[in-house]
Amino acid sequence: MTKIQVNRVVLHNLAIAASGLLMCANANAQNDACAAPTPIAGYGTFQFSTVGATTDGNSDAACLFFSVTQIFNDVWFCWTAPATGLIEVALCGGTTLDTKMAAYPGCGCPTLNSTIACNDDSCSLQSKLQFGATAGTTYTIRVGAYAATGFGSGSFTVGAVVPLVDVTNPVNGNRYIGLNVASWAAAEATAQMFGGHLASIADQAENDFIQQNFGSYGGTSQRLWIGFNDIASEGTFAWPDGTPANYSNWNAGEPNNAGSGEDVAEMLGTQGTWNDMPDSGGTYLHLAVIEIAGGTPPPPTCRSDINLDGFVAGADLGILLGDWAQAISRSDLDLDGLVTGADLGILLGDWGPCN
Repeated sequence: MTKIQVNRVVLHNLAIAASGLLMCANANAQNDACAAPTPIAGYGTFQFSTVGATTDGNSDAACLFFSVTQIFNDVWFCWTAPATGLIEVALCGGTTLDTKMAAYPGCGCPTLNSTIACNDDSCSLQSKLQFGATAGTTYTIRVGAYAATGFGSGSFTVGAVVPLVDVTNPVNGNRYIGLNVASWAAAEATAQMFGGHLASIADQAENDFIQQNFGSYGGTSQRLWIGFNDIASEGTFAWPDGTPANYSNWNAGEPNNAGSGEDVAEMLGTQGTWNDMPDSGGTYLHLAVIEIAGGTPPPPTCRSDINLDGFVAGADLGILLGDWAQAISRSDLDLDGLVTGADLGILLGDWGPCN
């Protein structure tokens, strides 16, 4: 009798303990289900816990890191973007968990292969990712672990990415911004999100402008993503914004399509010359140079004011003659792709002060 009563008490207490543990686990992982993500909005720091979480998201090739495509023990957030621009979600310094993270369009359980961005190790064993967001639009943020045995808690930050370089070219009025973006394709997608493209280079002056403003950013020779590519047709390079391919500045022996997979161009920051590369960028970090059309072109009567001093005079004539028979846009006043007598005639017709 006594043994039976003791057993009943023990079993009853074990049941209560197990129930308490289950309730605690469920409380810690309240956004465990992708169908019920926690709503968050704007920029700031947000708490997470994967303690007691299960894995209910799909594996995805975009999340392939160290032979693993799954994100384990995942929790889910529905984030609303406060503004249009490039944003960064980072777990750096916010947890000791070996994390893995992804972002998807909309809210709720993502469809297969809909990943916008995914990252495993970006800052030690923690994750960081970037993607273009549109104001008022919702996105799913998935936080989990690299390993099936990984559980933990902490915080992540969501914030706008500030360009590393932001300058305007006084010659064409276009804005150029620099961002660290891994692949060429991701850089071009980011550029389009900003309303532009990876930089198109029309002449030596523009090449020099980009090299001088971006090539040695941070005191280090940078590898710069520019827009030139032969993705559509091998050997036929083109600019993504349709700029005529009248100028190039290839390094000696380039482009060579080494390994039959080098379809995009980079500028070597120290030299200002170009090299063809695979889309991934190989093992090199790249600074993407994004060009955004803007500004107001000079009045028609000042189209020949090449040096922008307010007068069409001998200095402008000297520049034009120095550019003679070349595809240099600053002196190609009739926009036919070459500096010739027609451009000289326009300059002489505009001679004098700008109105």
